[in-house]
Amino acid sequence: MANQVERQILQRSDFGYFDIWKTAIEERTGVQITPDRERALSLLLNRRMTEVGCLDIDDYMNEALDVIRGAKEWSDLVDSLLVKETSFFRHRPSFEFVSQWVKQTVSSKHFVGPLWVWSLGCSSGEEAYSLAITIERAMLEVGRKPRFGVIGTDISRDAIFHARRGIYRKSKMAAVDEATCGEYFTQVGKQLWRVNADLRRRVCFLTSNILTDKSPLIRRKLHLIYCQNMLVYFRRWKRRELVNQLTEHLDSNGCLMLGLGELNNWNPHGFTRVAARSVQAYSRVKNIEQGEAQ
Repeated sequence: MANQVERQILQRSDFGYFDIWKTAIEERTGVQITPDRERALSLLLNRRMTEVGCLDIDDYMNEALDVIRGAKEWSDLVDSLLVKETSFFRHRPSFEFVSQWVKQTVSSKHFVGPLWVWSLGCSSGEEAYSLAITIERAMLEVGRKPRFGVIGTDISRDAIFHARRGIYRKSKMAAVDEATCGEYFTQVGKQLWRVNADLRRRVCFLTSNILTDKSPLIRRKLHLIYCQNMLVYFRRWKRRELVNQLTEHLDSNGCLMLGLGELNNWNPHGFTRVAARSVQAYSRVKNIEQGEAQ
């Protein structure tokens, strides 16, 4: 069956078949399927059709792309296509910057807590929990009671399900030192560790599409937005559009963090880069100028 399905996919590729799928995926998720990813898409479609027992590619396409009838299949397809590999404390310089930024922010006499952070494109939760650990420790180091919340969002329902469980294999925790592991995790099986309940209560996970999100939680003003390794899937003009939208969610003293190279030398309107070259972080220009004046 798999060979039959794959032959249909390859035969249709010359007649705009991939254009239909690429357009649908980009319109609904913003993700661009570049030519080098078409083979991966072909294999994924082949696997999904095999799993659901569909022999005709036209039938599958009509079903999966139907907004109502194909909602579950579309969700499963997107989950398989977009879930990215991640781990705890990925890109250590960024978390070091977060620690210093939190200390400076909560030490200000103008700061009114709690601190709210958005982990955007959080996948299976490692990033959001890493932020929670970093923020709690930074607050304690400056003598502040840890009052904060982290909102983790991702388009993948499956990823959010795993994030809420908070159970991870040891291989995902290579950057978690022994002291951190003992303080924030409990072993629950062979090579399996679970984030402790106190930390899990600090993090709220939501399924969310950045293109259409209407969640009231995301509409609140945030102090820090952490969005790394997600914008690379989007066209350059779309990245800039989304970043400008993200800055609207920030508190007047808020900070936006992106992955290195995701914006190149372009700055979002009214913002300037505020970190070393190893970290891509932005704050409002007026705040930098006020800080220098003080």
